[in-house]
Amino acid sequence: MLTLALETSGAFGGAAVLKDGVLIGEIMTAGHETYSRRLLGAAGRLFKDLGIEWSDIKLIGISLGPGSFTGLRIGLSTAKGLAFSLGVPIVGVPTLDALAANIAGCPGDVICPVLDARKGQVYTACYRCRYDCGADRISSFHVIGPKEVVSSIPPGGRVFLLGEGVPLLETNRLETADRCINIAPEHLAHVRAANIGLIAEQRFKSGLADDINALKPLYIRPSDAIPSIQKDTPSA
Repeated sequence: MLTLALETSGAFGGAAVLKDGVLIGEIMTAGHETYSRRLLGAAGRLFKDLGIEWSDIKLIGISLGPGSFTGLRIGLSTAKGLAFSLGVPIVGVPTLDALAANIAGCPGDVICPVLDARKGQVYTACYRCRYDCGADRISSFHVIGPKEVVSSIPPGGRVFLLGEGVPLLETNRLETADRCINIAPEHLAHVRAANIGLIAEQRFKSGLADDINALKPLYIRPSDAIPSIQKDTPSA
């Protein structure tokens, strides 16, 4: 089975193709152009390099957020359009789940991905590593102040912090905290389309394909556009 995965939640997005759980190609993109201009182009170049056609794709995986509101809307609408036109299922993957998958820790370790939510806040969640190198989410997705992140991490095991929001946590304070806290290197700070695809395949094989009509971005914090829309909507 070939899976096309798309990631548009942050500045570094892209496309990946997996075959039965194995990555066979990936392109990461960054630039001033919006994803509406570069996303399908990246996928097209990837297909050409791999010698595959759109009709070969049997599953679409897409990042749901949290992340850039505009990027998420573009990514999800693109993924839905592809799934509909190709007649294939679609699976949405939370951004923090995919970011946490950059780390393969030991059993009991805690992974804490952190994304910049702007307005002096960060998006985060906690994951506990399993014996098979996977990880289970052990907290809800939430948006909090940077100084609250460490206190939100459950006790026990080593802690791995990663993501573009980590510099906001005042890392000099983390070094003296009474925890074994490790900060992942910069190259692990970005969500990869490959992880979106891997998780999407796993969930699809478990019977967790999404309803294309009901699938929505995972904002966590309401979009700034929502209050103005509600304000301008006349009451019945």
